[in-house]
Formats: sequence, C-alpha cells, structure tokens
Amino acid sequence: MKESAKEPASLLHDFIAQQHANVFSRAFSFPTSQIPTTLEKQPDIADRVLLLGNLGFIYQLREREQKVTSKTGDVEKWVAGQVVRKGVRRIQTTRELLASYVSLSVVNNFGHRINVTSRNPDSLVGIVIYRVPPKTRAFRAARFKQYRNGGFVHILRDTDYFEICHHFVTPAELVDYFKFRRDILLSWDPPSTAVSEAALIGQYLLEDFSSPPSSSLERAARARGGPTACEFSFVLDSLGAEIAALEEEETEDEHDGEAGANGDDRYEILTELGLLGRYELRALKQQLRLSLEAVRANKFELPFRMASATTGCGFLIVPIMREFHERAYEALQSLSMASKHELDLEKQVGIGMWKDTEFVDIDWIFLKGRNLPDPALDERLAQRYPFRRASERRLPPIFT
Repeated sequence: MKESAKEPASLLHDFIAQQHANVFSRAFSFPTSQIPTTLEKQPDIADRVLLLGNLGFIYQLREREQKVTSKTGDVEKWVAGQVVRKGVRRIQTTRELLASYVSLSVVNNFGHRINVTSRNPDSLVGIVIYRVPPKTRAFRAARFKQYRNGGFVHILRDTDYFEICHHFVTPAELVDYFKFRRDILLSWDPPSTAVSEAALIGQYLLEDFSSPPSSSLERAARARGGPTACEFSFVLDSLGAEIAALEEEETEDEHDGEAGANGDDRYEILTELGLLGRYELRALKQQLRLSLEAVRANKFELPFRMASATTGCGFLIVPIMREFHERAYEALQSLSMASKHELDLEKQVGIGMWKDTEFVDIDWIFLKGRNLPDPALDERLAQRYPFRRASERRLPPIFT
C-alpha cells in the first residue's frame, strides 16, 4: 500500500503517541478503564487521567468521523452537543468517581504498577480535546465551559492542544498555563474577538498576565525554548530510559500516592521535577545547561544547586571532569548528603554528569528524611567548602 493511501491516524492514536513522548505523562497517566466502579452499569467517564501529587488532568477525546458528509452547521452542532455538552459531563462524572477513592492501583504507560491518589478531584484540570475533518470550513466554537458552581473545563482543538504540549513539558508547567488560560478566557477573551491559542501561549511566555489578548503575541509562541529546553529534554530522556528499564517487581512498593521503587528512586526524582514551579524550573534548566557545557568541554565547575520553596526539595548538579569519572558516584553521593545537611532539606535530588566517551553519562541519587546533627560533617564543610556561596532570592522564589 502506498504511503498516501494509508488511513490518517486517529486522534486517540496521536494523543497516546504524545503522552508516550512525554516522560511525565508516560509515568503518571492511565486510561480510566482502570478505575473500578461498584455500579451495575459502567458510567460514562472521560478517557484518561494524569495524577501527580496535588496536580492532575482529566482528558476527554472526541473525533468527528472523516467520512461523514456534513451540511452547513452540522459540525457546529456536533461540537456543541458531542464535544461540549457530553464531553464536559464525562469530565464531571470522572471527578465524582475519583472523589470516591482514597487511592488507586493502576498500570502506567511504562507498564509499571503504581499507586496514585487524587487528593482533591475538584482541582484537577478538565480538558476536552476534539478533532474535525481537515477540510472543515472555519467556524467559531466554545473554548471552555464553566459550571454554575465555578468549575471550569477547557475545550481545545487537537492542534491547539498539541501546540501547548510543545511548549510546556512538566505537569506543573501545564497546570500553570491552564490557570492562565482560564483567567484570560473569563476576563478578556469573548468569543466575538477571540485570538488564537498561539497568541495566548505567546502572552504567557512573555509573562504578560494583565493585558488583553492580542494576535501580535503569536510571534512569541514560535520560539522553541532555546538551548535550555533542549538540554532539559536530554536529561529527561536519560531519566525516562532508566525508568523504562525497571523491572515490574521493582515498582510494586508504592507510598504516599506517588510512585516509587524498591532500591530505585527514579519515580520520586521524576515527581520532584514534575512539581517544580515556573521560576524554579527555569533556574534548574539553566544550571543543567551550564553543567552539560562544562562536562562537554571537560572544564572544572563547582556544583550547581537550588531548592524549591514549594516542595522543600533540593537539586544538586555535579559536573565531573573526565579524569575523575571513576569516583563520580561517590562524589555525587557525598556532595548530595552534605548539601542536604547544610540546607536542612527533607528531600534532595543529586544529578551527576561526566563524559568518558563521546556520550555524556548521567547518574541520579535521591535522599529523603530528617537531618540529624553531624558535627564531623559541619567541620568538614567549614574547612573545605565544596559549594558556591548560597544566596536567597525572594522574587522569583529560588534558592541558589
């Protein structure tokens, strides 16, 4: 069969492909068919759910059949009925069902069984994504639905949703953007003058949270994020590859609604990365880029570090010169323990980098627990301090 003769991919196919390409979606999302119900008749619920700590999304997909012959107004009626009315209803039914469970044991897109907890289903971001045939004439459709009780559901064309996912990778980033989108649509963007989704993305990227939307802001959305986004993707891909290599039995010991593993803390590290706020994530991306540059140039750099004021987790990035790579993990471990102790953090992620061949190797460590008094470590830090001198910034809230 010729390539051109193949059937176009379905919305479900493209959506799942996007979720598999994102390590956070792959680790923390699951189909709603895994949610048990005691009702005799299976309720009409949304398609997929992503849960990570206090963050989460409920997704409903709707696709207009390609071969359906449409009269004028048929697509608009389909969007109003099948997408908005029925899609929003399924989002709400899913919220109610999740509220009836303390936690759920599900299998994620890595094939690992994890425990997830929906701590506040009302806070989950509801998204209905729809697709119409490509030759459908232009029409204006609802971009959201608000309940009388204040609940809100985002309505998005598939192309707009995938554009959003192109710019924002972590669950915390996506939640923050969708909060911005909700506020803009409610306050500034009536359907009669609605701008494109690209314009809203551009406005968010420029951190202009008070101006009315403008089509001139589309240009800002065309930027791909620069080198820091590329380096962050490289680091996430490394972590995702290690998670994919975990055996099923290594992921069966779960805790506190967040996935973890016996003897392996990759899921906890991914959780902490996924919860970082916008400014914290920006600082971490910059530090990762500087560390990778030092490793590739085999140049000495002191460790980089920051701590999240929101989650209380520290991040230490240790670039290691080629001649010291045999002791890389020991250095990462000791420096991570020292940083956690000095800053009195409950959680610490350590990221070690070195280049022994043409490839950069990355190793990870996760420390968690109270910091007990350690006079000997205090004395070593006083005699030979291994870190950059710390400074606390209030705006944005980053500890570096």
